[in-house]
Amino acid sequence: MLTIIEIIVGLVLLGLLVMVIYAVMKPTDNTRVVTEEMTPLKLESMDDKEAVFSTQMPLRNTGVEDAAITDVFARPYLPQEQFPDAVCWAHVETLHRRRNDNYFEALILKANSEVPLVVTLHYEARNNKNIKDVLSKMVDMDAAVYYNGMARKAIYIKKNFFTVHREVITNLVGGNEK
Repeated sequence: MLTIIEIIVGLVLLGLLVMVIYAVMKPTDNTRVVTEEMTPLKLESMDDKEAVFSTQMPLRNTGVEDAAITDVFARPYLPQEQFPDAVCWAHVETLHRRRNDNYFEALILKANSEVPLVVTLHYEARNNKNIKDVLSKMVDMDAAVYYNGMARKAIYIKKNFFTVHREVITNLVGGNEK
């Protein structure tokens, strides 16, 4: 006869086996922002105080399950200690659902599909300076694209980084300082 301890150990091992099999067989999405495929940065507009740039990159799901993408936003890393004369903020939207309210409209990303994202970077001059003069002395800046999603698993938050290079910004504003 089996003792109570042997029965409990057997049930625990059976439970672990079932969880492992479920985790291996469970379909999932495999969504990511493919920053390596971003298009060249483009100058959208510029006046004395602000310059606006944009780039595109795909949000791709290579998984076997659809994903609900609930939010996407960009976070530029330009601290005032590194670059005190400008502040940078960003917003993200899909190419086919452009918005002017800094709101990302949630979407269903089908399995094995992608949607082009537009990342817009806004640089604003500080300290009563001209944005063209400020950006002519720009530094390399990293930015992250964060996105929230869910499939048949827990809600996830992921981020992918890209770098905006100094030379690109200075060339676009026409102030390449040597």
